[in-house]
Amino acid sequence: MKRFVDKYYGTYSVYTIMKSGIYVKCPHCNGLGIVTADNLLSYFKCTKCGNMMTKERKNYRYEVHNQCEQCGIYYRVNITQKRQQHFHKLYVRCPFCGYGMSGAVQKKVESCYSLYSIQNACEPFFGLELWFLAYFNGKPVWALNHEHLTYLIEYLSADLRQKPAQLKVRKTQSHYLPTFMKTAKHRDKIVKLLNTMQNKG
Repeated sequence: MKRFVDKYYGTYSVYTIMKSGIYVKCPHCNGLGIVTADNLLSYFKCTKCGNMMTKERKNYRYEVHNQCEQCGIYYRVNITQKRQQHFHKLYVRCPFCGYGMSGAVQKKVESCYSLYSIQNACEPFFGLELWFLAYFNGKPVWALNHEHLTYLIEYLSADLRQKPAQLKVRKTQSHYLPTFMKTAKHRDKIVKLLNTMQNKG
């Protein structure tokens, strides 16, 4: 009987793997690229063609600050529409009395992004497609890197799955997995699919 001890929740998340690297498909040559990130910047480098990219990890907030000429209350209005964020001045209404005034659009650094997730089988920093990606019944099956892929294969192919020792919270890494991957009737087919992905390199 093949026994497997599950990993702690968040062991293979974008946040925990972003320093070691997320495997992606290079947009120029379709070769293997690696995305990493620190507190300020995210980086991409292709292992095949050498293509490189760097991107700032700051999150900006756009606001108009005014003191209403009618009611005298000082207010701040968040500008959420992207097309409006490029203007130097905007006409906004006082949230207290509705009086309209023009005000300067202020751009402020809010924070670095800290919570990331995979969307549409793409990593969140540059929006690049994951390297380890396949589809099962039209649903994406993916891994962030070699280590994550190995975990998926070992977890799904095990006969007995156990929680880590001294686990203080209920969730484990397997809680990240969609239900269709954990369903008994699908496991063998998905493990076969994952093994094919592993042979890809």
